[in-house]
Amino acid sequence: MLSTRNRIRKSLATLTGIDKDLAKQLSFGLPAAQLPGSSGRFSGFKWAIGACLVATLLALPIRGLLDLANIVMVYLLAVVLVAVRFGLGPGVFASILSVLVFGVFLVPPYQSLTVADTQYLFMLGVMFAVAVIISSLAANLRRQVTISHYREQRANELFELSKALSVAITNEQIAAVATNHANAMFQSGVVLLLPDAHGKLWPADTNDDARASISPVALHSAQAVFDSQPLSNPDSVKISARALFLPLRAPTQVRGVLVVMTDDARRLLLPEQQRLLQTCATQIALALERLHFVELAKDALVSVESERLRNALLSAVSHDVRTPLTAIIGLSSTLATQQSTLSDQTRAELIEAIQQEAYRMNKLVTNLLDMGRLQTGNLKLNRQWQMFEEVVGSALSQLSRALDDRNIELALPPTLPLLHFDAVLIERLLCNLLDNAIKYSSPAAPIRIAAVLDDGNVRVSIDDCGTGVPVGLEQAIFEKFVQANPQSTLSGTGLGLSICRAIIEAHGGRIGVDERYRPGARFWFTLPLGSPPSYEGCAEFDTLDRTRSA
Repeated sequence: MLSTRNRIRKSLATLTGIDKDLAKQLSFGLPAAQLPGSSGRFSGFKWAIGACLVATLLALPIRGLLDLANIVMVYLLAVVLVAVRFGLGPGVFASILSVLVFGVFLVPPYQSLTVADTQYLFMLGVMFAVAVIISSLAANLRRQVTISHYREQRANELFELSKALSVAITNEQIAAVATNHANAMFQSGVVLLLPDAHGKLWPADTNDDARASISPVALHSAQAVFDSQPLSNPDSVKISARALFLPLRAPTQVRGVLVVMTDDARRLLLPEQQRLLQTCATQIALALERLHFVELAKDALVSVESERLRNALLSAVSHDVRTPLTAIIGLSSTLATQQSTLSDQTRAELIEAIQQEAYRMNKLVTNLLDMGRLQTGNLKLNRQWQMFEEVVGSALSQLSRALDDRNIELALPPTLPLLHFDAVLIERLLCNLLDNAIKYSSPAAPIRIAAVLDDGNVRVSIDDCGTGVPVGLEQAIFEKFVQANPQSTLSGTGLGLSICRAIIEAHGGRIGVDERYRPGARFWFTLPLGSPPSYEGCAEFDTLDRTRSA
């Protein structure tokens, strides 16, 4: 029976060009302000009387000059105008009134409903039929225009909903977008319910107003819909006395329930409104599905990254730590077992080799600990106003054994102001950069340390004449466990430059490689100048810092 009724409705829509369901919806579903000419219930009939009166006043002066068949066109024009503007009812009323007025004032005998000639009676009948047909066509045209405007508005609202959902990145944002747009579309209260970890539905908007807007009974009904609705039945909804429950079905699972609460349930039962509700529910479900898969992708990426770091760390510990440790064990065993047979020079060389291997292992462990501290975000800067030259001297002193007789060129201007930084971390930064310059350049090549003022910053550069950074690795070289030449015989874990970048970024500066510097490499970093205190304050800070160091 229902399918037969739907076929009849489709046939009528095809013949008349009007969607009857949508036309019925527009008759009571939309506000009166959206319907053209609906300022008052009887305004159309008043305008029909006025139009017939104007047509009569125009026709009376010419009733003896023109044939009645021509004068009829004036009334037909009035009927068309009324029907186009106010619809079928006022149009038919204008048709009836036009025939009566035409027969009384323009058909002999005048001022009487009596017709002297039967041809006039035939003409009045044809006039009435033509007027009614024109009224119906004009009213249908008006209704079709109204429906077109409504559908255009609906398409725009769906587009705005889709655009807003596409940029939402949390469940709370999706809930806010869904409720705001759905409230405007359906002029009803809308609540989005999402399941928790145990599958129990709760309002996605956590404020008190959202929780108070839905009753426990409605929440229980929504839970029943969520638990019982299969994915294979996408068009099923549950309707209570004053609410409609739409499951949010995504391709993989039901993501929640959209509750639409209204006092006029008839608007929600119409097929046009049902299609609109299903479209909105589908878009919201897809947005929730997208957010779910984004979270899964993030978790997978974190898992992959953690696994990669774990493997790299195990490789570094198993190889780079075991190598100096094995060397220390072998050298110390030789020194212990053959002490009596070794010359003083050989013993001194063995002791020096043990010290070098211990230094390598200490550097590796320090880098691993520093990276772990930086990675966990527990880095706290101990900033002091101090001279940059002193930190450079401290770094060179710490690397004195590795520098040996290397030529170090310093280009630090005497007017360099005091800088606000953590001396221990900046010293670690300089040590890592200088150690790279030492490893990747020949002993006879000089190393240059320079500093210049650059647009509110101090730009420090360390130049060497070594192998340089391969093209294309200028940015990647600062990532964890990335080495310029992994096949090199030089030991290293690829953590030094990553630590340098973390230290500089914590100070609000930048670090990089000069791609145009050849041959060799030029690493540079910047530190903000800031506003140093007065000279007396600086002296006090310097004294405190020296006391703390001692």
